[in-house]
Amino acid sequence: MVKRREPQSSALSFMDCICCGFGAVLLLFILTTKKQIDTQEENIQQANRAAESLQAAIDAAISENNSIEAALAKIDPQQQSQSQQQKELEQIAAQLTLTVAKQESTLKAMQTKEPETKEPGALDRPSSDKKYLSGLHLDGPRAVILLENSGSMLAEKADEAVALLQSGAGAESKKWNRAKAAVRAILAAIPKGTEVAILQMNQSTTTLTGTPQQPYIDPYDNTALLDTLERLDALEASGGADLDKGIRTANGLPKRPTSLLIITDGLPTAPARGALLTETDRVALFNRALARPLSFPVNALLFPFQGDPSAAGLYWKLSTRTGGITLVPDEGWPATAKP
Repeated sequence: MVKRREPQSSALSFMDCICCGFGAVLLLFILTTKKQIDTQEENIQQANRAAESLQAAIDAAISENNSIEAALAKIDPQQQSQSQQQKELEQIAAQLTLTVAKQESTLKAMQTKEPETKEPGALDRPSSDKKYLSGLHLDGPRAVILLENSGSMLAEKADEAVALLQSGAGAESKKWNRAKAAVRAILAAIPKGTEVAILQMNQSTTTLTGTPQQPYIDPYDNTALLDTLERLDALEASGGADLDKGIRTANGLPKRPTSLLIITDGLPTAPARGALLTETDRVALFNRALARPLSFPVNALLFPFQGDPSAAGLYWKLSTRTGGITLVPDEGWPATAKP
């Protein structure tokens, strides 16, 4: 039988050494960790004490600053307000200086300004009775008034018109002065922004406003208006009425009209070609004058004349076709007509 080996004492001693070493390391770790914790707690306490000291210093500084401000306020309590007032006074002084400079400049300009030429007063303008004019289509920007100044415009009867022509008393004609007054009333009723040209039409057609090159005027320009009214007052009625020439002249203006008003008392009487015209001849002259198409409204203000029964119907057809209107005024209009 084989004998078992006896354990050797050297092996047991080695295990003891290992266990002792491990225990020593563990003890060292525990002691080191505890020391680190103690150190951290001490650092935190030191930081807290430093923060408390800093806050105390801040509070002391604030308290000292408040004490200084209170002391200064006791010495000069209005120091800040006086400084603000001084700034405001400086601003006001600067504004006053600027205002004075502007007033001096304005005064110098007024002293050196040339005296203005006095324009004709508004009382010199014609008046308007819109009772008869509200329907007229005097569309802007350019309106033309074609005023017939033939001999028939002197009276409602042919023999009376001839008598006035022969006696040279045409200026006293009630009918002719009514026609002139109608022009005045129409000028007063023209809307602002519309230029006006007035053409006188008998056997020839010429302008009463402006110049042949610039026939349109602003009826709200007093100088141009009064110049036109002076020419109108001096205009006489005589001869025949060539409507064809009047329409062609209006169409041939440097700027074509946008509306037309014919002030007349009947059908055209020229050209006569040396013979007495019948009503049929005059209707033919009317149709020839208006044979060409018109691109603007044609209005008619028709004064009375005996022996011309077709006139009202023909002018009414013309105005209706072109978008205008034909008016036959009452005997008492215009109210401003001369006796």
